[in-house]
Amino acid sequence: MGAPDERLSSISIDTAARERVARALSHHFAEDHIGTDELETRLARVYAATTAAELDAVVADLPATAAEAAAALKPRDVPAERISALFSGQEQRITGEVPRRIEVRGRLGYVELDLTHATFAPALTEIDVRTFMGYVEIRLPAGVRVENRGRALFGFFSLKGRGAPDQAPAVLRISGRVTFGYAELFVSRDQKALP
Repeated sequence: MGAPDERLSSISIDTAARERVARALSHHFAEDHIGTDELETRLARVYAATTAAELDAVVADLPATAAEAAAALKPRDVPAERISALFSGQEQRITGEVPRRIEVRGRLGYVELDLTHATFAPALTEIDVRTFMGYVEIRLPAGVRVENRGRALFGFFSLKGRGAPDQAPAVLRISGRVTFGYAELFVSRDQKALP
C-alpha cells in the first residue's frame, strides 16, 4: 500500500463523472470539434483516467459546446415564476417565451400547465415541481430537449413522448419531488418549441 498522498491522488472516479465527460465528447463530435479517431482516443483516456484532474484534462483544450453554453446559464440565479394550488386547481397556458425558471407547487390540488404553444430560448430553462397529495400535468412542445430529473415517493413522476435530440439548443430541465401524488409530462409530436 502506498503513502497516504499517493492513495488520495488515485481515488477512483465515479461512473457519473466519466459519463459526464463522455457525453461532452459526444457533443464535441456532433459539433465537428473532433473527428472519429480523436473521439475514440479521448474516450479511451476517459476510461483510463484515475483522478479527476486526468478526467478534466481530456476536454480542457476543447471549445465550449452549445449544450455547455446553455448549462452555463444558471436559471437558479433568475427569479422564479411560481404557479401554486392549495386545496384547489390551477390551469395555465403560456403562449410567449417561457420564463427561465418556473416553480410548480401543489398541495392537495392539481396544476395543469400547457406549454405546447410556447417558445423556449436557446438556453437552459428549469421547471421545479413539488407536490404533496396532488397532481401536476405539464404539456410540452416538440423541438426542446427534455431532461427529467424528478423523483416520486408513493406516486410517480413520468415523461411521456420524446423530446428533441441532444444537439437541440433549447434544454428544459424538470426536477422536483412528488409525494403521494403524480406528475406527468407530455411531449407533443408536432408543435414547434423554438421561434
